[in-house]
Amino acid sequence: MAKVNVEKIITPIMRFVNMRGIIALKDGMLAILPLTVVGSLFLIAGQIPFESVNQSIANIFGANWTEPFMQVYSGTFAIMGLISCFSIGYSYAKNSGVEPLPAGVLSLSSFFILLKSSYIPENGEAIGDAISKVWFGGQGIIGAIIIGLVVGAIYTTFIQRHIIIKMPEQVPQAIAKQFEAMIPAFVIFVLSMVIYIISNAVTNGGTFIEMIYDVIQVPLQGLTGSLYGAIGIAFFISFLWWFGVHGQSVVNGIVTALLLSNLDANKALQQAGNLSLDQGAHIVTQQFLDSFLIISGSGITFGLVIAMLFAAKSKQYQALGKVAAFPAIFNVNEPVVFGFPVVMNPVMFVPFVLVPVLSAIIVYGSIAIGFMQPFAGVTLPWSTPAIISGFMVGGWQGAVIQILILTLSTIIYFPFFKFQDKLAYEKEEATE
Repeated sequence: MAKVNVEKIITPIMRFVNMRGIIALKDGMLAILPLTVVGSLFLIAGQIPFESVNQSIANIFGANWTEPFMQVYSGTFAIMGLISCFSIGYSYAKNSGVEPLPAGVLSLSSFFILLKSSYIPENGEAIGDAISKVWFGGQGIIGAIIIGLVVGAIYTTFIQRHIIIKMPEQVPQAIAKQFEAMIPAFVIFVLSMVIYIISNAVTNGGTFIEMIYDVIQVPLQGLTGSLYGAIGIAFFISFLWWFGVHGQSVVNGIVTALLLSNLDANKALQQAGNLSLDQGAHIVTQQFLDSFLIISGSGITFGLVIAMLFAAKSKQYQALGKVAAFPAIFNVNEPVVFGFPVVMNPVMFVPFVLVPVLSAIIVYGSIAIGFMQPFAGVTLPWSTPAIISGFMVGGWQGAVIQILILTLSTIIYFPFFKFQDKLAYEKEEATE
């Protein structure tokens, strides 16, 4: 009976995880990782939080010394929506087994069709052939995702059903592939134009991307940025992993765009000198997930590794602890998840889910009460070791919170481990 129930849970989960759109979303969002991580470093370099240091540098290089750093930020982090549109359309076609480059190009073209081709300053007349860059970044990322997925799906359908212009075999493949894209391109451009007209009429001069931002993105950002959203993210990463599904990958694919949008909004507040919760800063950003909810790996299994290293009686867990220790430093815990195992282990379900949920509450509360500032600084790879990552994204307060979380992990995992270790030890004794 238990097996049947598990299969009923895992089947729809796997069906969802393996959907083309979800895979394209996960792969496409990975493409902007270098932009967000490296771009944020230049933003921090251009906004040193010590006025005396800023003044000293300005005295040497001039008052506009930060401008080159902000230029790099504008060409990286600030265009993540634009790049994700291309990469998602590209990934959708690639994962479907068709020529991917035209899908990315058509997605990008559709994105521009659905934007205004003029810009109206706060006090002035419209400027033709100018686009507000704000929609290239986090503010337009949900619209960009939708465009990338839809364009990728339409293009793939036309190619797979051979609704294309077929060129003779003598024509070079590079040219033939571009002719194949012309019929889907025409359909995509017409559809984009129709959506532009409808959006303009419905929103009284607005655009599709602006409408998506108001109707979908703002509510979703509010949801993911809430305490319930933080708990939900922490819970589902571990919950899915317990069933053997890569929870971090699935959840990241769904919420990364929103968490980066939250971070982008925080960076805008930081630039304006208004980074505070009172001014609308978001608590839950990508750093919240990468640097606090998966330290030592999904489920925050640091405590389990420590228990195996220092308290294991069974030879099995003594050996596994030595193998798992080094990867855990870099937040990789597959040796524990599959070697212990945690997957489908009823003994480990409670600590594996409980520790990340409590961590989410702790981090959220520490920002809500003012112990830590909202995150707006450097964005680190998820594999950055604990303590280092905490200090870099949240100062000494972030490092302290990480130490607290790792201590909590050790306390909670220990009794569950002792029970499991006792069973393994008795089994080994009986075998010998």
